[in-house]
Amino acid sequence: METRHGSPGVTLIELCFALAVVGILAGLAVPGMRTALRNAAIRSATFELLAGLQQARARAIVESRPAVLCLSDATGRCLGGGPATAWNVFIEGREAAPLAGGPLPRGLELHATRTRLTFSPDSLAASTGTLTICDRAGLARPRSLVLSQTGRIRPADATAGACDP
Repeated sequence: METRHGSPGVTLIELCFALAVVGILAGLAVPGMRTALRNAAIRSATFELLAGLQQARARAIVESRPAVLCLSDATGRCLGGGPATAWNVFIEGREAAPLAGGPLPRGLELHATRTRLTFSPDSLAASTGTLTICDRAGLARPRSLVLSQTGRIRPADATAGACDP
């Protein structure tokens, strides 16, 4: 009967082969994982923005005063145009006390047909518009929120040029 000398482990060649297979699989998974993470960030930011719009509409009704959602910079100041990295909701005349808002996740920006969307106290939108959340790297599809004159907000797939400056 033959006896085996040494430990009953794997050889160096087997270990190198296994590491090569793991490295190849990890290399294939990374781009897909980045895209999945960006898609999740856009979906999350869209739902937060939708909740902010709904809160603005509800507060306008409750307080009998117009409520505003504006594109803003990181400090919370409303912008006059261009893409934004944050948004802000407040009752008109009370800009210092925001109801909702905040920055978007890193790498995302907010484009809009109007920089300020206003809800009237009668639950109607004083202005219609489309808000689009875009990935600056272009990894994920953009998502839009469309505000109708009746004050209803619906999610939609963004058009091809919605993220162009």
